[in-house]
Amino acid sequence: MTTVLSKAVLVARRQEFRRRRWLWRLLGLWRVLLAAGLAAGLVWLAREPFWQIRSAGAVRIVGYERLQLDQLQRVLKLDYPQPILSVRPEQLQQRLLEALPLEAVRVERQLLPPSLSIEVQEREPVASAPLPNRPGIIDRSGVWIDSHQYRDFRPPQLTVWGYSAEKASVWKELYPQVARSPLVIRVIDLRNPADVILRSELGEVHLGAFGPQFSTQLRRLDQMREALKRYPPGEVTFIDLRSSQSPVLRLRNPIP
Repeated sequence: MTTVLSKAVLVARRQEFRRRRWLWRLLGLWRVLLAAGLAAGLVWLAREPFWQIRSAGAVRIVGYERLQLDQLQRVLKLDYPQPILSVRPEQLQQRLLEALPLEAVRVERQLLPPSLSIEVQEREPVASAPLPNRPGIIDRSGVWIDSHQYRDFRPPQLTVWGYSAEKASVWKELYPQVARSPLVIRVIDLRNPADVILRSELGEVHLGAFGPQFSTQLRRLDQMREALKRYPPGEVTFIDLRSSQSPVLRLRNPIP
């Protein structure tokens, strides 16, 4: 069945359609004006003294132990007074991570009152690792840190010789095993990759190239305590543990 609409009905529908289109346009314009007003309001508020951080006292930094507060503040490079909304937390995080020995940084803005809250996590030095003419330390993941970044810093008891960034992968596997060992190890010599040398409470120990047998070598060395007591101090030149199954004592005066 065909429905025939009268001319009056068609005119009414066209008028209704035009009215709705006009309302949608008006609503769109209202949204644009509202957004512009809000943006202008935010800019105005940001410029008001009440919404500015006025001094370093409005920047709270926690979590640092070895670093100094003034070091952290210098790296932030904040000008005062500064609108709190102009501060970019991600930029501050990046500055701190790039300039200082930090493992993690979190920066949060607070509007009431305008302030910054910064939480840092320092890298933990586990061994001294001097380079030629440059004192340094490394953390458990092998990140090298210039010792001059710390004031009144007491270096770790463990020292690594011959460390470089290329040996970080070896260090990540080697150090946790050394840390768990009951042995007192004072020096790890990595200068010759074919022969890792330890200087321990039991003397100098040659281990050969670092590999899966390292944990076994440490256990075998710990088991040799009683056997080593049979020799006078200084009689054993070094312990050859390149074969953990058959360790050899290199004596200063070999028995004929």
